[in-house]
Amino acid sequence: MNTSEGPVAPRDLRVSHAEREHVTALLARHHAEGRLTASEFAERSAQASAAVTRAELNATVADLPGAFDVVPTREVLELVNTAGDLRRDGEWLVPPRVVVRSWFGNARLDMRTARFVTGEVVVECDLTFGNLDLRLPPGATVDVEEASTSVGSVIDKRGARQERGVPHVIVRGGTLIGNIRVR
Repeated sequence: MNTSEGPVAPRDLRVSHAEREHVTALLARHHAEGRLTASEFAERSAQASAAVTRAELNATVADLPGAFDVVPTREVLELVNTAGDLRRDGEWLVPPRVVVRSWFGNARLDMRTARFVTGEVVVECDLTFGNLDLRLPPGATVDVEEASTSVGSVIDKRGARQERGVPHVIVRGGTLIGNIRVR
């Protein structure tokens, strides 16, 4: 259950169709290898198809070898590029820490429809020549106090708020030549 008092526990995060299909494929493999009877496979596949949270989905394979936390949570997402643009958008999973490193190129992190593992996310940027464009969902807040640029600007188009939103994004680091823009 998501509340404004804090982040959602990883086990309570909602799962996607792709995650349900992945678990159903694991169940089929275990059935083919003789670990599940036909009726157990049918029952667990139905449970996996109906699962809403990570805990419900993981419970369908918890007693099978190699199936511990089949929908893993990454602690750090590191995006690295030498030339060209980095981009994340759509329904992607935002871990507690995102590191963006680029020599020549821009980075665009569109979090408007992303799913957050925690209520607070740290975005560490280390760009030499390029811009960071960060788009946040409604209700989110940002802290750009630790962000900097040598030639360029740090622009917070959302503006400061007295109350901290969920999610709250902290931008650290910066770019040598380029802008950091939050919308």
